[in-house]
Formats: sequence, structure tokens, C-alpha cells
Amino acid sequence: MYDLSKDYLLQGGDQAALTQSLDRGGWRCLEEPVRPARVRLLDSFDWGIYLAGALLEERQEAGALWLRWQGLADTGADAGDALEQALSGPPGLAQDLPPGPLRGQVLAAVGVRRLLPVVELQIETRVLRLLDEEDKTLVRLSIECAHLPGPQRDLPPRLRVLPLKGYEAQARALAHWLGTELALEPAPRPLLTEALDAAERAPGGYSSKLAYRLDPAQRADAAAREILLGLLDTLEANIPGAQANLDSEFLHDLRVATRRTRAALTQIPGVLPAAVTDDFKARFAWLQQVTGPVRDLDVYLLEFDAYQASLPASMGADLEPLRAYVLSHYDEAQAQLTADLGSATLADLVRDWRQALSTPAAVGLEPASGPGRHPHPGPLPVGEGDMERAARDLVPNAARPVKALADERIWRMVRRVRKEGLAIGPGSPAEEMHELRKSCKKLRYLMEFFQSLYPGEDIGGAIKLLKVLLDNLGNFQDLAVQADHLRELAGRMSAEGAAGIPALLAMGALVADLLRRREAARTTFAETFRGFDSDAGRALFRGLFQAPAAPLPEATP
Repeated sequence: MYDLSKDYLLQGGDQAALTQSLDRGGWRCLEEPVRPARVRLLDSFDWGIYLAGALLEERQEAGALWLRWQGLADTGADAGDALEQALSGPPGLAQDLPPGPLRGQVLAAVGVRRLLPVVELQIETRVLRLLDEEDKTLVRLSIECAHLPGPQRDLPPRLRVLPLKGYEAQARALAHWLGTELALEPAPRPLLTEALDAAERAPGGYSSKLAYRLDPAQRADAAAREILLGLLDTLEANIPGAQANLDSEFLHDLRVATRRTRAALTQIPGVLPAAVTDDFKARFAWLQQVTGPVRDLDVYLLEFDAYQASLPASMGADLEPLRAYVLSHYDEAQAQLTADLGSATLADLVRDWRQALSTPAAVGLEPASGPGRHPHPGPLPVGEGDMERAARDLVPNAARPVKALADERIWRMVRRVRKEGLAIGPGSPAEEMHELRKSCKKLRYLMEFFQSLYPGEDIGGAIKLLKVLLDNLGNFQDLAVQADHLRELAGRMSAEGAAGIPALLAMGALVADLLRRREAARTTFAETFRGFDSDAGRALFRGLFQAPAAPLPEATP
């Protein structure tokens, strides 16, 4: 039975059969002019809209441009809940969208990210108006033909019955008759959802979140390579967007992947030769360094509205010279970043690192020949036992089960975090808070790397518990760094004549507010740490990561 809420496919000669059926049925038709449209599906690089269960369509038709937000399952005939908003030009950053009915939806899904084209298609819509003997329109039929980029990429035309108010019975009668005459098949998916198949990137295919699926018995070196290759994929995926400065999250994700890589090289020891580890630790430290200046400027721009809101209303506008000063230095910093990201130094780093991780021989080992077997290096003029000892000396943790190594490394870091946290009192220097934060970050990275080795609810609870502590330490450190940088900027702006007295006073007030909030974070640290180091928290971490003591051998009778 023909369902008015669905699109139906017109295969092969179905369009001709449709016209013949209408003629035989005595329907008088008036064809409206064909309406061509260019349609682009837009989303952020990390698929925020798709993952929110929606599609964002940019449609240009008859000289007008607008956006349409609709549920993934509701595109096409059953799109009554779609939101539409007119545009004066192609959208860029989500936050730059003009006020309208869907701006809030887009911002909630993608945040500070840029709307990027996912796939583009050309659509021609042909509408037939079915008339009565008095030339009144009783019902409309829409035939939609879509063409995707590339040769022979036409999608099957779609037929839709469009009821008119007051003539619903005629629409149902026509739909039933068409279903009987043509035996049309309903479209299995909405048109725009089907068009996603032509996208260069798989929908939902990128995420900066870690989602490894490790086997507890897996060799530690194989697991480490899997983790590091995933981080390298994320890093590489973000280089073009960071070079082009499409949005600030490309550089952010690139830096996070770099930080995680450096942490893995340090915190998962003995799975790569020391010479390899030392070489790439230095090379990734270079990448972290050259990406820092633009990220620092990004933070000022991202936080600027909050900075203004934290000041008395009468001082908010006085802070604008700070924004202007940051922007005046941004292009130069971005140009240097673009050069660094396009340099032979980075190309060599990415190539060499992928080769080292993808080729076991590049780290001095051949793959194990069977479960639990120790790997052997290339032929050496020594006995087999000597070869195994040489391999273990070179990479002592390589052949260990990854779960055993993960337990050991995470539990070691849990103990360090607890020891450092308990040592901090009201009079402790800020440097101790900073060191604790670094230890907490290492612990979080380890738990995220090896998350799949532990019960999901328990490891998730442990990560959340640590995150509360990290948020407190992060606020303390970030607020202090921002205050110090703002003092430095104020001095430079004053020396260069880029800030008058009102701007300098506003910056001083902002620094005072940042330091007040820093002290508030310091004041709440003790209570926050007690929440982390509670009886329940200690039991959770102990149960997850502390290996049980080996049972004593039974006494010989």
C-alpha cells in the first residue's frame, strides 16, 4: 500500500509508465517549471551534527540560500519538524551563524567548529499538478532527480505525493491507485542519507576520542604499536585543517594527539628500543613546541567573551584593544605554524614514525611465531637462549601480556598521584600543584589507552573520579598561566602604544579576577582531593589495577 509519508523509487521506465497511467486514469496534469537546486550537506570535521542524529542541508534554489536542520530519519516526505533559516552567504564557523531558529541547534552540536561540506549534489524537482474539470489543483506529484559528483552517479528518481489541505481524500485515492498500477517500491533511506554514501569521509568516521579494543593477553609491544598508530592517524588527519586554520579544534586535536604520544612513549616503557623512544620523544617535543604560539592566541580569542563578561559592564568595551592586539599578531604566528606543518621536518617525522610502528623489524624485533612465544631478532652469532635474552634486554616489556603491564604502570601512577596529593598542604608551593597535575594527566592517559582491558562501568567511574581532580588542578594552573601572560601582554602593549589607560586598567582588573579564581581553586583543592582519595575511590583503583598477590605454595606432606 502506498504510504503518503514515504518517497517511492522510479526505476527505469517508471517515469514514462507514470505518465501513461495518469492518462489512462483520466487525470489532467499541468507540469510546473523544473526547479534546479544545489544542495550541500554540511557538518563539522568530527561529525557533530550527524552524531546528534541530524543532517544540515544548505540549499541554493531560485537565487535564495538557506539552511535546513532535520532528523536523520525524517528527511524527505516526513520532515515536518525540520528547521529552516535563510542565509546571506555560505556559512563558516557555527558561532558566526546569524540569529535564527536553527543557530542554537548547530552550536550545541558543533561548538566552535567550522561547517564543512560533506557532499554536494544537484537536484532537479519536477512537480505535476493534477487538476479537476474546473482546473482546480487536487493533488501534486513531485519527482526528484539527484545527481552526485562524478560520472554515472545519478540516484533513482523519487516520487512523492503531496496532499493539499481539503483534498486529502483525493491524495489517498491517487496514492492507492499509483501503488496498484505501478507497484512502486518505497525508498529504503531518505535521499540525503543515501547521498552520504558518496562522501569522501565515512559519516562518523573521525573522533579524537580513544576507542581501542585490546586483548588482555595481547603482547605489550603490539598493543603499544596499535595505540601509537591510532594517535598518529589522529595527528595526520588534523594537519591540513590546522595548516588552513579552518577552526581552532584542528590544532587542539593535533596537540592532544602529540601530548598523548609523548606520554605513551614515557609511560609504556620497554616496548620499543630506547634509541627509538629517545629519538621520537625529542621530535614530538619539537612538534609540541612549534604548535604552542597559535594555540595560546586561540585561547585568548576563545575566552575573550568570558573575559569581558567577568568585568563590570562599564569596563567590557575597554578590553577591546587586547582582542585587536592578539589578532594583529595572529596572522604572523599562523603563517609560521603553516610553514612548520608543511615542512620536511614534520613530513619526515610522520613517515619515520609510521614506518617504525608498522614494521616490527624497525624496532629490532620480528613478529612472534605463536601465542606466548618470545620474538627473536635477526640472525646473530649466538645461541637461541642468548638471542632471547638480548631481545628481552633490548625491549624487556615487549612480550609481556599487555594487561599485566597496564596494571603495573597504572597502579604505579595511582600511588604517585596519591603520594603527591597527600603532600600538598595550605603552604605548599604552586609548583607542587603543577607536578601533581602532570602526574594526573599521565594517569588519565594510561587509563584511557588501556580502558578496554577493564570492566566498562568501573574504569569509566575511575576516569570520572580523576577528571574531577584534574579539572580543579587545571583551573588552578590555567588561571595562573593566563594571568602571567596577560601581565606580559599588558607590558608589551603599553610599550608599543597599543593600549591606553582604560585598556590597561581593564586588563589589570581581569588579571585580578583570574587570580581570585585561582585562589578559589586552590582553596577547594583539599576537599577535591579527599573526594579522589576517599575509601571508595581507593577501593575502586585497588580493585581495578592492583594485581592480587600470588598464592603461597601448598606445604608438601
